[in-house]
Amino acid sequence: MDMEREIIKKVADTISKNRMLEHGDRVVVALSGGPDSVCLLDILYRLQDPFGIDLVVAHFDHSLRPGEDESETQFVESMAESLDLPFETKRAGAVLRAGDSSLEERAREARYQFLEEVREEVQAQKIALGHNLNDQAETVLMRLLRGSGPSGLAGIPPYRDDKVIRPLIELRREEIEGYLGTRGLQYVSDPSNLDTRLLRNRIRLELLPQLKKYQPKIMELLGQTAEIMRTDDVWLEEEAEVWINEVAEKGANGKVSIPLSPFAALPEALKARVIRQALRRAGGNLRRVGFRHVEAINRVAAGERPQARVDLPNGVTARRVYDNLVFSKKDAEVAQGFCYSLGGPGESYLESLECTIILEEMEKVILPDMGASPWIAFLDAGRITYPLMIRNFRPGDRFVPLGMGGHRKLKDFFIDLKVPSEIRKRIPILTCKDTLLWVCGLRIDDHFKVTSETRRVLKISFDRWVLEKGDKL
Repeated sequence: MDMEREIIKKVADTISKNRMLEHGDRVVVALSGGPDSVCLLDILYRLQDPFGIDLVVAHFDHSLRPGEDESETQFVESMAESLDLPFETKRAGAVLRAGDSSLEERAREARYQFLEEVREEVQAQKIALGHNLNDQAETVLMRLLRGSGPSGLAGIPPYRDDKVIRPLIELRREEIEGYLGTRGLQYVSDPSNLDTRLLRNRIRLELLPQLKKYQPKIMELLGQTAEIMRTDDVWLEEEAEVWINEVAEKGANGKVSIPLSPFAALPEALKARVIRQALRRAGGNLRRVGFRHVEAINRVAAGERPQARVDLPNGVTARRVYDNLVFSKKDAEVAQGFCYSLGGPGESYLESLECTIILEEMEKVILPDMGASPWIAFLDAGRITYPLMIRNFRPGDRFVPLGMGGHRKLKDFFIDLKVPSEIRKRIPILTCKDTLLWVCGLRIDDHFKVTSETRRVLKISFDRWVLEKGDKL
């Protein structure tokens, strides 16, 4: 079998083994003009009939190299035209000029966004990228040098998110260059690939040539390592997902609450995966989340402090809240010192809490169930004078909780009930001349309860729960 047919068969085997394509798929081929993408397009073009697919060519112009980018776009467009394939392109413009992440990362994100836009526009099922075995080996080494765990060492997946495929992932760069030479195919070279200020380029140009002296098959072995790691990684991720689905509580906006007792019983390897799953659900992705972050969360979970927190990348926080580990987006701070005056019976809208409080006075005849809702309270109206105030918790607050005989600091009351510190800020407090009447949602003051001597009753209610039912009080 000649080299050209052998390479096509190798790519076809990679596609079949990883189930990258189905008959009838439309595939967006990312064509940069470099050797890998040119090889990818040519091989997929020749495999259209065997796999029953059709192709659309897409090129993203990063607009970072004036003159060169334009000629590169012309080259790839002419290649698409020569094959009579649809062609889509887009210029990056100023989108890559500024941002918190590196230019390389912003360029990658913009490129993937463009390819996804094209996929949706042309109603394609797959996006094909030209990553090869050398890219895989470089990625594994780069992540090893950065201290990545098994997930990082799993490298570049051949098939991701049921739509991104990498048919050349088992081809060495030398095989790609040989194929292009045999086919007489032209391509463009990116001079930035020689810039050794970038870690990947230093690995490619300096480290790998040295490693080849010790192990000539270093590329294949690193690719094999990635495949082994990926197999283990997939199993562990699936186990973690099953565990979270069965044990964790899900709240609004991606909030995940994990009970510490069953979490502590997990094997260490699975603990890390559960944490990563929870972070992904709360924050959407794991970019910039590393080993030290997972270890910090593990320390908080195993520590003696009943409340602690770890701030993480992507605006996510992990909190130890007594017997739970809670993952969520950082909550917006509740306005400090909110305070509303309630002049008498009627309705008042509390803007900071986005709800309405309703005061009603009634004769003590037959009262409804006084425990119907934590957000409804009945007080002895004869012991109350207006105006009342509704405000948030302040240091030094004290009251006599219903059923108790003495004053209690509100802070200690919260601690006894294991009310998380971030929730304390959101709990409204009803007062009369600086005397606490009701810690709303929790307990009234014993001095203002309805008794046999009560003549008139003040009913206070909220039109909705101020705290979500999933918030642990």
